[in-house]
Amino acid sequence: MLVGTAWEDITPARPMPLMGQMHERIATYTRDPLTANAVFFDDGTTQVVVVSVDVCVVPPELIQEIQEICATRLGINPQSIVVAATHTHVAPLTTDRFVGEPEADFILLLRDAIVRTVERAMANSEECTLYAGTGQLAEMGWNRRGMRRDGSCHMYWGSWKEDFAGLEGPRDPEVGIIYARRADETVKVVIPSFSTHPNCLEQGTFYSADLPGEVRRVLRGVLGSDAGVVYLTGAAGNTAPSIMEQNPEQRQPWRNESGVVRSGWYLGGEILKAMAAATTPMPEPRLLHEWTQLDIPMRAWDSWLDPSEFGPGMREFFENSRAAWPHLLAESNPVPVRINVVRIGDAAICFNPAELYVEFGLAIKKSSPAQVTLIAELSDGYCGYVPTPEAIRHGGYSAASAIHTRLIPEGGWIMVEATTELLDRVFNASG
Repeated sequence: MLVGTAWEDITPARPMPLMGQMHERIATYTRDPLTANAVFFDDGTTQVVVVSVDVCVVPPELIQEIQEICATRLGINPQSIVVAATHTHVAPLTTDRFVGEPEADFILLLRDAIVRTVERAMANSEECTLYAGTGQLAEMGWNRRGMRRDGSCHMYWGSWKEDFAGLEGPRDPEVGIIYARRADETVKVVIPSFSTHPNCLEQGTFYSADLPGEVRRVLRGVLGSDAGVVYLTGAAGNTAPSIMEQNPEQRQPWRNESGVVRSGWYLGGEILKAMAAATTPMPEPRLLHEWTQLDIPMRAWDSWLDPSEFGPGMREFFENSRAAWPHLLAESNPVPVRINVVRIGDAAICFNPAELYVEFGLAIKKSSPAQVTLIAELSDGYCGYVPTPEAIRHGGYSAASAIHTRLIPEGGWIMVEATTELLDRVFNASG
């Protein structure tokens, strides 16, 4: 199969507002570069490009513009380009849904850089051998929603709280990888996926790719500076690098500056281990891409939700969400949700535009016919948090009604069903 890869720095040259918190933050310097990272696949029949971008979200209208430019300039089917956000919380604003307005010059920089990266990845393609595998992490990516004794749930309500009653849900310890070797056995590109919020540095006032950037640094330190790394964030709507259970001292060794470096060693090391263990190449791998657009209804506003239970910043966000709800129901209902599945030999990448709860990612993997299944959230748009029905009943941020948490309770399972159908289609295709 022909495989190409390319990447480009997208770090702004001046201070800009950052996205990822409910209060204003301005980047005053660059800790490490933000990049757009692309991989191109071509088996002679099908072409697919996957782009991973170091921003919190990529809005659907920008993705559509990128796809149309690439189709005109490069002659590729626009639907064959899938753009995913890594979800770093220390990159510039790309949407006005939260706090502040995105700056037009950054959106233009982002658009043009992604287009150039796709173009260079296609031009860079060469025959490669493909491999896939998995690893397991005992640490990182914990469920971040803590139950209280009264049956309610809150994000980051941990065992340091008197009424902590355990975690609401599971975690996904699996690290999935697909990688390509050139004819000389050097690594062309690696695509890893892991289910954690990459927010080790979420309170920062600087530019950083956060965990994905540290993983790239570790991998290129071993594989060489010319190795592509297209990092995909798995189903991580309710997971994060925070230790919630059995932690009365509230120690968080995977957060802040030392924590993000440690996280890069740990996750990067497991990716390398999984690559080393994947010794059998895929025989004559097929490339297939299927997608569908779902129109999932909004739910009614959670009548029990009281914005005053949240602190400043978050309280205003929920108040604004409640005020906007009638307009959203009238003008933005149902919510478009695009699902993509790409088969690469005996592996698959399942894309969704949500901050998807980990339970749904685990369900997709369980039903997948692929030997290795990667999940990539925040891809091809943004439909917000998609919690489980149980989480909606428990309440709390990311489950309660908000501008970015709008789908009916069954929305996540509708997405799982659609993804499973696409997986069946690409693995049962004739020929």
